[in-house]
Amino acid sequence: MSTVEAVGGAASERTGFGGWVARTLGARSPVAFSVRTPAGDVLHFGNGAPVFELVVRNRDGLSALQSLSEPRLAEAYIRGDYEIEGDFITALSLRDALSDRSLWLKLWRRIEPIIRGREQCNPAWIAKHYDMENIQFFCTDTEYRTYTPGIYENDYDSLEAGGRRKLDFAFRSLGLLPGDTVLDIGCGWGGFLRFAAEQGVRGTGITLSKHQHAFVTEMIRKKGYTAEVRFQDFFSFEPDEPFNGVVMSGVIEDLSDYHLVMQRLPRYLRPGGRVYLDFATTRKRFDTSSFITKYIWPGTFRLVYMPEFMEAVDRSPFEVVGVYRDRHNYHLWSKHGYDRWMANKATVVEQAGIERWRMMRLLIAGSAALMRDTSRGAGAARVVLELPRSLG
Repeated sequence: MSTVEAVGGAASERTGFGGWVARTLGARSPVAFSVRTPAGDVLHFGNGAPVFELVVRNRDGLSALQSLSEPRLAEAYIRGDYEIEGDFITALSLRDALSDRSLWLKLWRRIEPIIRGREQCNPAWIAKHYDMENIQFFCTDTEYRTYTPGIYENDYDSLEAGGRRKLDFAFRSLGLLPGDTVLDIGCGWGGFLRFAAEQGVRGTGITLSKHQHAFVTEMIRKKGYTAEVRFQDFFSFEPDEPFNGVVMSGVIEDLSDYHLVMQRLPRYLRPGGRVYLDFATTRKRFDTSSFITKYIWPGTFRLVYMPEFMEAVDRSPFEVVGVYRDRHNYHLWSKHGYDRWMANKATVVEQAGIERWRMMRLLIAGSAALMRDTSRGAGAARVVLELPRSLG
């Protein structure tokens, strides 16, 4: 079956809506789906059985769909103007058919730090996503609360096993030994600090999230770890003494001036020390959606453009120890996190409200869709760098 099937007669096609979708979104769709209009008509697009149904609840939802605007569709979904029933992740893979023309939003994210200064902007930018009463716990592993991809042995490996395996990989990559020290930049909820403390390594975490800072402070106190966490900006942090290693998990996307980052990092390390990074990548230098900028990570956040990143590394004192492909791990982490988010819907809605649950649903499912295959131009990587013992 292809084009439009009007359930209950040909009236739906006479509305013009079915023909419009067939000429636009439906004509480009690589998967079959259906649309249920506010009038109750069901329209079918693509070949085969629908993998999801888009249920339009009101005129605002219909207008957002007709706009083919990604920002409008995201906002309409958050408001509840339409619902997606069925394979939500596959539905979000159709975003390539949408436009994203929020020119002022895209310009302001670059102009604001120039006008106000990066250090003035950073706290509010970080708080936008990370000061949400720690509701991210409902989509992460329950052991270390790693809010970055784990390393999975197969598609059914648990978030807990993957998170533990990634922390162990990062720890071993840094070559840390009992009695050493490590700096965790953007330490999240302290997963690596905890893992390092369990191996006899003293960790220092820095974060600009008040909620993360409070959580990690209490965790250190309760567990009696030899560790500390500071409410501190990376660009103004000055260590008391250099560390044996540095961890940056899911952080370089926010610190998107790679050359400036690579200029500062050597002062944090002893000669021979290493840096571990993991991050999401893109084939485009600037490719951040308006939805991400407005609702999730404002400011200069962007996926890592590897040619520019590696150029910054090449111009720094660092030597590359290893680069590891991580796209499928990122997909699995997002997919498993999405399953947990769905299972915890009632609790999240009670604590944070339905709109915040829907916003995060878009983020997590969108990440899983983005990382599912290489055709979308996104990927992920783990990188290990070393500061030579002699810089001569």
